[in-house]
Amino acid sequence: MNAIRKILVPIDDFKNCQDAVELASSWAKKNEATLIFCYVAIPPLPPTTYYVRAEIDELIVQEQMEFRKVIPTDSEIEYRHEFLRGNPGPEIVKLADEQNCDLIIMATHNRAGLVRWILGSVSEYVIRHSKCPVISVKLSEKSRASKSSSESTTDGWHEPVEGASNGLRHRFEKSPFVTSAMSHIVPVHDYDQMSDAIEALTASRATAAPVINRLGSCIGILTEEDIRRYQELNERLASHDESVLDEIFEIDEYGLRRGNQTKFYQVTKHMSSPVLTVPSDTTCFATEQLFAKDPDLQYLVVVDGSNRPIGVVTPAQLKVIRRWNLSGNTPSQVSLN
Repeated sequence: MNAIRKILVPIDDFKNCQDAVELASSWAKKNEATLIFCYVAIPPLPPTTYYVRAEIDELIVQEQMEFRKVIPTDSEIEYRHEFLRGNPGPEIVKLADEQNCDLIIMATHNRAGLVRWILGSVSEYVIRHSKCPVISVKLSEKSRASKSSSESTTDGWHEPVEGASNGLRHRFEKSPFVTSAMSHIVPVHDYDQMSDAIEALTASRATAAPVINRLGSCIGILTEEDIRRYQELNERLASHDESVLDEIFEIDEYGLRRGNQTKFYQVTKHMSSPVLTVPSDTTCFATEQLFAKDPDLQYLVVVDGSNRPIGVVTPAQLKVIRRWNLSGNTPSQVSLN
């Protein structure tokens, strides 16, 4: 291993990071290295009014204050703090690269079973993608006992924060991303034939699919209800029911039907639009609040930074993840119905 001058120490649990801090301090003292403590806060909400700006700012200040309390075990060791926002794994790897770190020392939470399959592991992501060596520190029995005794009833997504206001009694970085709950569904194009789109959804056992234009941007969603409506209209058309023509074609200001029958068979004619989307780094908690605000909302399309759809999420899928968070069940104990 080359000379160690900078050691990155990711922190995600202020009360149970001491093992990693102690090991990092030992390495820093031995190598006269600088410690860089980093904390990646997951954005609590997409742009909605569920929280007012002042409450979000208050929570961020609280997190920053707690983070600043994390310091080396030896006062002679040089250190600094980096407070970031985003997806923890990629942000940690990016910071290590930008700061030319020689080593990463981070705690691992020993996730297993369903949680490892659904949520993955930040430490595993960092190990796979980091250009520098990574030391993963397991929680000691003492720290594990302290963590267990300090936990209390949660809402299924978050651990409570002592001293927080009523609207902020959670650690928003603890809620998994919506990508852990969504279904990965291949989108259909707006110009696709409805018969082809229905065949694709049936083959994938999906109940909805994002609709994209020629640029790949999400412009709608094709749901089971849209398909049922199309099939009903198609049956009426096949039976020569003339009353269906007014529903197939648009009527202009002169009372004339506009359009053609070819467009009737395309997805663009029957998709639901506009569609509500959520960024891929939105938390499950925040996504659940969007569904709660509109009981009639059955689907949300998950998009990346370029507004390209990467999946679809439903209230039922979020309920499964919440149920796992609350119970801590193993894969054989969790029902995905």
